[in-house]
Amino acid sequence: MSDNYGLFFPSHSMACYHEPRIHDHELYFQLRNLNLLLLLPIALIGILCNACAMVSLYRPPKITSGVFVYLKALLLLDHVMLTTTLAAEFFPQICDQHHMKNHTFYNACMLERRFLKYTMPRVEITIHTLHVWTIATLSAHRYWKISRPMIARLQDTVGRARSMLIVMFCLVLLFRLPIFLLELEVRSYPQLRINKRIATTEILSTYRFVYHSILDPLFFNIVPFMWMCIFSLLTLYEIYKSRHNTYQHLAFDHPKQTNVTHPLAGCFPKKAELIRQKQELRATFSIVAIILLYLCFHSLKLFSVGRKWHLLVKRECPTRKDYYHSHLSDVLSMISASVNAFVFIAFTNRLKKYIRLLLRKTSRTLSNSSDPPMSPKTVTSYESSCNHFNINI
Repeated sequence: MSDNYGLFFPSHSMACYHEPRIHDHELYFQLRNLNLLLLLPIALIGILCNACAMVSLYRPPKITSGVFVYLKALLLLDHVMLTTTLAAEFFPQICDQHHMKNHTFYNACMLERRFLKYTMPRVEITIHTLHVWTIATLSAHRYWKISRPMIARLQDTVGRARSMLIVMFCLVLLFRLPIFLLELEVRSYPQLRINKRIATTEILSTYRFVYHSILDPLFFNIVPFMWMCIFSLLTLYEIYKSRHNTYQHLAFDHPKQTNVTHPLAGCFPKKAELIRQKQELRATFSIVAIILLYLCFHSLKLFSVGRKWHLLVKRECPTRKDYYHSHLSDVLSMISASVNAFVFIAFTNRLKKYIRLLLRKTSRTLSNSSDPPMSPKTVTSYESSCNHFNINI
């Protein structure tokens, strides 16, 4: 989440550099209250749920295909994304109250002002970019596995998935490299600190216009958004198209049938194959649900991009409403990172078993509460003693 909503034109005729912390204190405190009321509880709940999802993911039986690598990377990025957002938003707010030497966190806040003030927002936007392209890569992987099941069964390995993620991470880091090299500088006088370059952050420049007004909205919002939409629709279409052409037509459900035409009909055990089909189907629906939720929660970001381009064309500066829209879109993105864990847990067998066990215990408790106050153990012992007494008679 950036502190400013700057619009820059290459003609150098107009600049809209506005930082609420400096230029609009009322807006700054309103956004700060929104962080305390919305962002903080959402981020804490998301971190807790992602931790539970990671425990569920690592407990046996583990997924042995490349999906495990993608889901693990997505959950780790959810963790890092929520943590860096909390740090980028709340470290400055905490340090605003500790600016004197007698304050508790004065030394820590001095380190934040020297090294993290301008670095953390750029680290945060880099993590956000890695997160969105991980989901995009996961959508493409799921379509490939659904549309080419036999090839994917042989080639969908952990090493291949790791290689794809490493290539994607390198490309994203290369794309985000200018915001560190061109916008930040290290100063050693009067003390060592990382500061921003005025020429590339506040003054009108062609770099600001091209990178932050064209390339950044395209490769951070529009392109991955369209990528996910296309591959999600293709995946759903493949599922619909092959609903009558699944592996169970390989005579798994009819072992007595002799006219088996598929060459791979007898290669796989029936029970293991059906379990694998259910796992793949659950994984597909969970991944599609994650993508659809991401698209829903990030639709306001697309509106902010469209609004930014509209202001560029009209050569106007943003209003307070634009800052509220931008901040609300960031909060919704945090909800998206928190919901991923719920979606993953919801499509696992462990949740179903836990719910069944909970319902069973609840039904037993209710049935016992409707009986007389005598406990089941007492009734059993009483009946056994009566039977023993009758036998002795």
